[in-house]
Amino acid sequence: MNITVYGAGAIGGITGAKVAMAGHDVTFVDKVPEHVDLINREGLLVTGVSEERVRAPALLPEEMEGHLETVFLCTKAQDTAASMETLMPHIGPETTVVSLQNGLNEELIASLIGAQRTVGCLVNWGGDYIEPGHILYGGDGPMRIGELDGSMTERIVELQKVLDNVAETTITPNIFGHLWSKVIWGCFYIGNALGTSTVVELLRTERNRPILLGLFKEGVEVAEADGVKLEALNEHHFNPPELVRADPEVALPLFGKMAAAFEGHVKVYSGPWRDVAVRKRPTEVDYIIGPIVQKGAEHGVATPMNDKLVELIKEIERGERVQDNANLWELEPLLA
Repeated sequence: MNITVYGAGAIGGITGAKVAMAGHDVTFVDKVPEHVDLINREGLLVTGVSEERVRAPALLPEEMEGHLETVFLCTKAQDTAASMETLMPHIGPETTVVSLQNGLNEELIASLIGAQRTVGCLVNWGGDYIEPGHILYGGDGPMRIGELDGSMTERIVELQKVLDNVAETTITPNIFGHLWSKVIWGCFYIGNALGTSTVVELLRTERNRPILLGLFKEGVEVAEADGVKLEALNEHHFNPPELVRADPEVALPLFGKMAAAFEGHVKVYSGPWRDVAVRKRPTEVDYIIGPIVQKGAEHGVATPMNDKLVELIKEIERGERVQDNANLWELEPLLA
């Protein structure tokens, strides 16, 4: 399979490296000239859980030519529209675009090129862009892949085999159910970015648990109002509907199991935490949990806790608030 990895950051870099090591024809495309130059000169260095230096050609977006076969779109969610604009001249009758991104970008991609050329993918492992030419692989986790209409096709079977080289990948007839569950789980990732705790410390702190549970509850209410059948993210011990409907004495201890799922990972902070603490740039909050707020407004479902979470992280992004564990506790008065 001829694969173009568009966005050679954490997710794209690791995915492309592992697929190339499996013998597939991979080309990286990235907008950072230094990153592209180092990949071409020295190969892409992946460290962390494992370490390898992988050689594959890399291009700047303007250097792409002709129609592409399979595109793994791995950019930040806020870059999806601009990336698709660049890709459009290279989308042919047989092109498939697979979104390996946070959020529900499949909806935008399909609106531009059609659902028949769009495939959804849930990524549940982590990584970080360290510097040009160097990616950190932070910890193992499975992937799910699916046609947007839930059908079983030759294409989806072939893609599953390719992505199985990256992480254990299963085909699902309900990809949006998985993607929505990760949107809800994203409340935890944004919550981590408010303070200085690791993801494990955040989940183990008892005061945080009712707040996170309240955020998750709003997300479930919105997803179900939108007609989504939510799926469990078993690797995180996270089954959104069951969790939010359980009695508190049952639900709250489950956060300990969620914390244990991260034990041993090299990556100990969420991607949004790294965005604001290390890379000093805006997070993907409008896409990670934005659908909860946006769809909630559409369906008349109140989301005061998620509204406040968005407000707090944007204050941190603008430099109007410092990262502090007490920021999350500002959501306590909004608990139902």
